[in-house]
Amino acid sequence: MDRTFDLVIQGPDLTASALPQAALELSAERVPAGPGALRLRAVDPARARALLPGLDALGLDAALVPSGLLLTDFRVAASDFDSTLCAEETLDQVARREGYGEEVARVTERAMRGEIRNYSESLRERIRLIAGCPERAFTDYAAGLRYNPGAETLMAAFRAAGLRRYIVSAGFDQIMEAGARHFAAEGWRCNRLEVKDGVLTGRVSGPQENGGEIIDGEGKRRMVEQLCRDAGASPKQLITLGDGWNDVPMLRFAGLGVAYHAKPRVRAQVPLQVNHLGLDSVLSWFEDGERWRQAALAGG
Repeated sequence: MDRTFDLVIQGPDLTASALPQAALELSAERVPAGPGALRLRAVDPARARALLPGLDALGLDAALVPSGLLLTDFRVAASDFDSTLCAEETLDQVARREGYGEEVARVTERAMRGEIRNYSESLRERIRLIAGCPERAFTDYAAGLRYNPGAETLMAAFRAAGLRRYIVSAGFDQIMEAGARHFAAEGWRCNRLEVKDGVLTGRVSGPQENGGEIIDGEGKRRMVEQLCRDAGASPKQLITLGDGWNDVPMLRFAGLGVAYHAKPRVRAQVPLQVNHLGLDSVLSWFEDGERWRQAALAGG
């Protein structure tokens, strides 16, 4: 039997009357799927995909997902950190606070847009720019991190549903440790700043789990593949989240990869997207998502 698909459409105070007629015609069965979310059951996938750009232009998030999708189908969740869980690009913010100018931010933006294909070299360039920065600048900044809307609810729902949760980032231990602690994650994989006498030397390396190589896009894919093996899970049981070009390999590797408020080139590569709402809107894609949302809100 061929697999069927549902279209989940979300927006602030969304009701069926606010949907375009073409969307209403996709399915006679429209059911609530969460706050401001409607599930159109058993839609024609080709017709649904054709409507996605128009729904996006209306400020609505829409996802074409397999019918009967359950959060408990998954065992591992791995998320990028900067601009995904965290509301900022942390390296840029530390550099700005320490008076290193706009050079770092410009290199970061070019890398995230995919204009610099060698991510490792772009990271080395940025770290060279802040040689001499005190390590405490990173640990002090980590104490006041701002998180994206819905991040806490989504990660708590993952926890309630029994998923192992990890941060996989091209950032650094000084910040990722604080993020993992905040979300009660099982762990993190990230790069490492070389520090001597309390200041950055301008050199950076990757974690042992990546053979000491800097975590770039392929490094992220290798890390999530390893996390699946450690959990005895298949890629189909993996959820990944990210926003930048270096997230694309791990987003495409996973059974469910989510592009969150992503750059245009990323959105062109990753079908499942959240472009307008918070991270917890992902929960509406799952038939049991509201159960785990409520568990998260109740602290379960």
